Amino acid sequence: MVKKPGFFTQFVRHLVQLAAFILFPGLFITVFSAVRDLVTAFMDGQFSFSGMFPQIILVFTVFLITALWGRFFCGFLCSFGMLQELLFFFSRRALFKKVRVPERFDAVMKYLKYGILAFITAGVWILALPVDSSWNPWGVFGMLVSGNLSVVSRAIPTAGFVLLLTIAAGSLFVERFFCRYLCPLGALFVMVSGKRLYKVRRRSDTCTNCGLCTRTCSMGIHIPEKDAVVSGECIQCMQCLAICPKESLSANPAGAIAGTAAAAAIGGTVVAGNLVSFPVSETISSRQVTEKAEKGIYKDGVYTGVGEGFRGTTQVQVTVEDGYIADITVLSYRDDREFFQKAQSAVINAILTEQTPDVDAVSGATFSSSSIMDAVADALGAGSAGQEQPAGNENGFETEIPEAGEESGSESGQPGAGGGNGHGWGQPGAGQENDSEAGQPGNGRHGGGWHGGLGGGRHRGKRN
Repeated sequence: MVKKPGFFTQFVRHLVQLAAFILFPGLFITVFSAVRDLVTAFMDGQFSFSGMFPQIILVFTVFLITALWGRFFCGFLCSFGMLQELLFFFSRRALFKKVRVPERFDAVMKYLKYGILAFITAGVWILALPVDSSWNPWGVFGMLVSGNLSVVSRAIPTAGFVLLLTIAAGSLFVERFFCRYLCPLGALFVMVSGKRLYKVRRRSDTCTNCGLCTRTCSMGIHIPEKDAVVSGECIQCMQCLAICPKESLSANPAGAIAGTAAAAAIGGTVVAGNLVSFPVSETISSRQVTEKAEKGIYKDGVYTGVGEGFRGTTQVQVTVEDGYIADITVLSYRDDREFFQKAQSAVINAILTEQTPDVDAVSGATFSSSSIMDAVADALGAGSAGQEQPAGNENGFETEIPEAGEESGSESGQPGAGGGNGHGWGQPGAGQENDSEAGQPGNGRHGGGWHGGLGGGRHRGKRN
């Protein structure tokens, strides 16, 4: 028996999905985080084309392809969507029958994702409402697929993990439950893909209006009695083509070719983005660093320290001169380049300016930020190990009582608190981890990347 072309398309689609899951498991978080970065930069008046080049290229490419070809991103590349498909596949064969959602109820529920998008955009990104990022199920998913047991253990006792289980339970009964009703990125794609050029078309002369295509559609689109599928909800999964007994549905060019081309274009953009170095500030001007006439609180010397990132260890070298943190050099890191370099400049500049590792994490690169802060704190602690500890300071930092009106230059030698697991939704806060590199999807595959690396980059601070 000769298989219909639709079956070949499904075979290719599943291969692409598997490859995307392995290589870019958090690509959906990376895209949404890039949108967030652009929105917040515009609102804060800090937009820079050169500084945000990787985000601009990624967002432009993904949305251009979506506008012209449709939501191949969702149907071929989204790992979160693939997870839902797997859950639904096994549930139908082992546990349950497919739940037929009433058409009117389904249509109303699909508006929910627009409300979620509006809340995240206006409330979290623009107004910076204090929303706990641990509620983000996307971020929890990225942490769970990280392969880093310490990161996984932090993901489980969160509200986001409970929400993820709820979404998984819904996906057992309703195919692509999250994609249909809750996905904020999907809401953007619906608005962009409504006028796409590439569409599934129906031959009315051979169609019997059996409704099999509608019952098979993972997004619950009503297909019969229409000449083409124009709904922006269509994710170009081509399941309707594979199931049609009369082969009355078609798409030209073939779905497998178009989907693979779209996937390669988006995947190539991600790889290219990882190869683009974010600018790193080499020197901090005297206006950025508080000038000190007195000796600082740290012990002079050159020390090394380590901190744990998403993929592995970050190692830094810290130079202390006249009691001040004078130089921080990143010796090596394992996190993805796009996320680490996003954190590197801002965090190190902040540490040199504030003269403490207790600084804010960078939104969208929280775990890399924390690894740098922890490594600097570890280095400063190593510098005092085995030496006589000054009275009243168990951490081994030299303590000087400042003159009236003079700042001491450091409130603490300890790393900033942090541990949240928001991924792409939250705003930065003091010591708060609110965005993932999985959003960061885990352990070196932050935002879908698969690139570790070795880093350089020196940062000098000025002193009197």
